[in-house]
Amino acid sequence: MKLNTVERAIMNNPVRAAHQHRREAAWFRRMAGGDLSGQHVLEVGCGRGVGAEVILDRLGAARVTAFDLDESMVELARRRLHGRPVSLSVGDVCTIEQQSATVDTVVDFGIIHHVPAWQESIAEVARVLRPGGLLLFEEVPRRMIHSWAFKTFTVHPLENRFEAEEFAAELARHGLHGTARIEHHLAGMLFVGAARKN
Repeated sequence: MKLNTVERAIMNNPVRAAHQHRREAAWFRRMAGGDLSGQHVLEVGCGRGVGAEVILDRLGAARVTAFDLDESMVELARRRLHGRPVSLSVGDVCTIEQQSATVDTVVDFGIIHHVPAWQESIAEVARVLRPGGLLLFEEVPRRMIHSWAFKTFTVHPLENRFEAEEFAAELARHGLHGTARIEHHLAGMLFVGAARKN
């Protein structure tokens, strides 16, 4: 599901970018137990390319493959990341165009809660990760999506949503097991965690 105008403005501004570069990068570095040096990382839902910048500059990945459902966002990411070791395309997290077991790490900067059939996206993430590969995720729980502010100003699927424990259980069902306790941040507006593939 594509972002509406309000959420696009919230997610694509200098404050959000600074937050990703500083706090979110630090969360993911801690969850990963260090940086992602030398790794091929897949970012699901790349937006305008800030996440890929974070993955390269703050987490030390060697190269990034990234996609987004929104063509206009992919074009912005292309301009932002020109000349960087990033491959960009229009794509859907429920049908990832990547061979099985070929990615070292998948990074989800709050995309999966936008997916109506989110369980399918977890299955796809598990498929593309190599054995021992890592998923780093930041997600929004059901209680936030059902809040007045989210329902009034953003567009999200309302059925079949998840809390952190349900998200973790679905990961485990696909062989992705948590590497640390899930952390709740920003007064419970999001949760952050990591899971490794068996």
